[in-house]
Amino acid sequence: MSGRHGAGTPRNPAYAWAALAVVAVVVVVGGYFGVQAVRAGGGGCDTVDQVSLAVDPTVAPVISDILSTSDVVERGCTDFEVRAEAPTDTATELAGTDENRPDLWIPDSTLWLLKTLRSTGALPEVTKSSVVNTMPVVVTRAGESTPANTWLEVLQAPAVRIGDPLNSSASLASILGALAESEVAISDAQAVSAALVPKAQDFGRIVDEPHDTADLVEQAATDGGSSVATEQSVVAYNSAHPDAPVVATVPPTGSYFLNYPLAITAAAGPDYDRVKDAGTALSSVLATTTATDAFAAAGFRQASGIPLADNAGVGSVASLELKNPLAIESTLRDWSVLALPLRTLVVEDVSGSMAAKSGDSTRMALTVEASLGANALFSDQTEMGLWAFSIGLGGGNQDYRELVPLGPVSNVVNGLPQREAILAAIGTLPSLVGGGTGLYDTTLAAFRRVKEGYDPKFVNSVILLTDGTNEDEGSPSLDQLVDTLQREQDPVRPVVIVTVGITTDADPVALQRISAATGGTSYVAEDPRDIPDVFVQALNSRTQRIGGE
Repeated sequence: MSGRHGAGTPRNPAYAWAALAVVAVVVVVGGYFGVQAVRAGGGGCDTVDQVSLAVDPTVAPVISDILSTSDVVERGCTDFEVRAEAPTDTATELAGTDENRPDLWIPDSTLWLLKTLRSTGALPEVTKSSVVNTMPVVVTRAGESTPANTWLEVLQAPAVRIGDPLNSSASLASILGALAESEVAISDAQAVSAALVPKAQDFGRIVDEPHDTADLVEQAATDGGSSVATEQSVVAYNSAHPDAPVVATVPPTGSYFLNYPLAITAAAGPDYDRVKDAGTALSSVLATTTATDAFAAAGFRQASGIPLADNAGVGSVASLELKNPLAIESTLRDWSVLALPLRTLVVEDVSGSMAAKSGDSTRMALTVEASLGANALFSDQTEMGLWAFSIGLGGGNQDYRELVPLGPVSNVVNGLPQREAILAAIGTLPSLVGGGTGLYDTTLAAFRRVKEGYDPKFVNSVILLTDGTNEDEGSPSLDQLVDTLQREQDPVRPVVIVTVGITTDADPVALQRISAATGGTSYVAEDPRDIPDVFVQALNSRTQRIGGE
């Protein structure tokens, strides 16, 4: 089947991906765990070279042990300074002028080499395409394993924790698995992106809690539910907790393998060939029977991907491979923005045309219904506010009225918690209907209000709903409004305007230009009955241009 390979035989596409410099930043949770110099006697060697080796913390202890018991001649007359170092730190060292950059590097995934390609313009030379292998698996509390049919199902399940794909290769690999499935019509890329919306927004709530793969296994074991971790982390946990093991499963479609390549990261120069020879010797040492036995004991598969012995892991697993990795760039960019909580001012049209009939209801009544339902989508980390607008509604020349000021849900407004105050205010919207559409003045005022209190920890936005065109003759023209928005938009502190046109009576061209001026998105509910669905899309909308994208 396209997109898959034989059971337990993952192919490592380091060079197939080499040209994909646009792949988004992929980092791995972890920290600097110290340095261990592996030394031995110099018998048989006139001199012993010193080579620094940065290794992903998950496999660094095993590699240190292997090297400490190997003969210095086997190691190419080299002493390796093994640094258990988070790949994010190593990638930063390679991207800059850091003198601490390692000579050799074993990250947990080839994806890290692609990250350096984007930041440095050069792909590190690979001495060994795979030192060991592991894969993402779904971990559940013992006795409660319900295998998912696809990785898309895993992402769609609300109780499954996946961690942060920007900081965990295992989490990213679960998304890569779903995207690879989409290439053989098991799912589609849009469904994968949609599944990530609640996952990313939930992650914004737990971002300060432990969430690396070992933590996720622990949480599944103690709190219940399911998590995405690695086979190796599951084996390690179960070895330490033989009386209360967790159950690990993999969808029958297969899994995306993490391949732990060995790459040469020394700077070009007279020492490069010496480091390359050391890397070749290291590759040989890590391929010995002693080494493969040590890796297996720690829960890692051999480079070939064959299953672990004694049913220690999940058995034979097909390797999923993403044929079009370009899809991951937009997916990760969306995640990086979706994971931020929302700070938004909802601005609702109450002009006279909102009283127009729509079946047994009115445009206003349907909008109120959608607004009440959508309120539940705001997380407790959200900051929100509510305005209504029509010409003169705010008194004098002011076309908007602030019903609930923009603030956190912990606020108290008129004796009510913020969320309840907004719900109460939504219920008053029908009583305000009347007058013309004061669209442009209101739009600019809302943009400026959100900008005033800009908070970089949030996506700062305006969500504006209207069924008409601007009717305020005293307001700026559309061109003037767009020019002002573009001039006042701060690329470092962006405020996004998302517009929702209610029926075809709205001005889709104007709404599109307003949103585009701030990097936002515009939607139109051509049928009033579509308002709830379109409003939900608008609430979930984030711009790809945030943060300079």
